[in-house]
Amino acid sequence: MRMVTRIQTRGSEPYVATPRRAWSIENPGNRAARTELLRAIAAAVADEIRGARSILDVGCGTGWLLEALSAAGVDESRLFGVDLAAERVAAARSRVPGPRIRAADARALPYPNANFGTVLFVVALSSLQSHDDVRAALREGKRVLAPGGVLVVYEPRVPNPMNSATRLVRRSDLDSAGVSTASASTLTLLPALGRRLGRTTSALHPLLSRVPPLRTHRLYVHRSPL
Repeated sequence: MRMVTRIQTRGSEPYVATPRRAWSIENPGNRAARTELLRAIAAAVADEIRGARSILDVGCGTGWLLEALSAAGVDESRLFGVDLAAERVAAARSRVPGPRIRAADARALPYPNANFGTVLFVVALSSLQSHDDVRAALREGKRVLAPGGVLVVYEPRVPNPMNSATRLVRRSDLDSAGVSTASASTLTLLPALGRRLGRTTSALHPLLSRVPPLRTHRLYVHRSPL
């Protein structure tokens, strides 16, 4: 899908700070992991990408996912993003000027009910400070999701020893927020390993990422009933 092939290269309360230097897209392992993620998201929301409804990226950061969606052919008038940090909002607007990006709290989204065909939480929830915050954000995502729409959550499934401040998003958090999961799959090769593959990345990353114990993240997909 073009989302994968055309992609070139994502503060303050209530979020905890996360180290981002290690996630530089210049690293071949990080690029490979992102390509895999984009492929998984594209498969999960394929119908919505081809449709006409709006797409919301919650915690959009500097806008890399919105950029990928635009490159995949999604009309920019359908793309929306929110982030709490003003500097990231500014960076995202500069990177993808078409989508409507604004500063907002994931726990109180500034949109009416049933407004989006797709709502994406990509490593946004694990930066919230408590499970109550996580559940509040999920309830908001569900609130703004239109009937038949798709809500996607991508988060670590194992603790990050490099950043103990982040929290694991549990299936019980989704259940408590009323976000049932139509599917859940593991992906993303252990980042500390993937980043060290260097010139062998193209050959080894696809092989190693197929080993279940080495996959550190989980992709949850929820579809709102019609």
